[in-house]
Amino acid sequence: MVLRKVLFVLLVMVCFAGLVYAEGIASREEAYKYFNEGVKAQKSGDFEKANKEYSMAMMVTSKYNKFILQNRGVMYALRGDYASAAGAFKEVLSLDPNYMPARLNLGRIYDIQADRCTSLEYWADLMNLEKAKPKTFIIEEEKKSNE
Repeated sequence: MVLRKVLFVLLVMVCFAGLVYAEGIASREEAYKYFNEGVKAQKSGDFEKANKEYSMAMMVTSKYNKFILQNRGVMYALRGDYASAAGAFKEVLSLDPNYMPARLNLGRIYDIQADRCTSLEYWADLMNLEKAKPKTFIIEEEKKSNE
């Protein structure tokens, strides 16, 4: 009798886990569809529709949030709303500090707004200054002149 109860509980747990897993797959596919529709709308210039599709994708799952915020930042920038664009790019960087598209776009926003020193902070990764740094002190040698 106890064995039957244990088996029944295990069977219920396995069925429940299967439903949760199936729901997760369905929601990811739905979010993927919304995200792609948003990208299509954004590329065609329909920012209002893109924003709606992105919002739907974010409601279904958080998997695409970084990319959605990045794309929204681009839409704000193209409209000339640089403050909102900068906010979106900063939010992306709070999720992933190493996400290069957001770093570059935020640098571009600061460059447009004539804040060149701040823009360099975001663009420094492009130059990979760590690799360019000399390993030892550089000794200047005498240069021969062809006079």
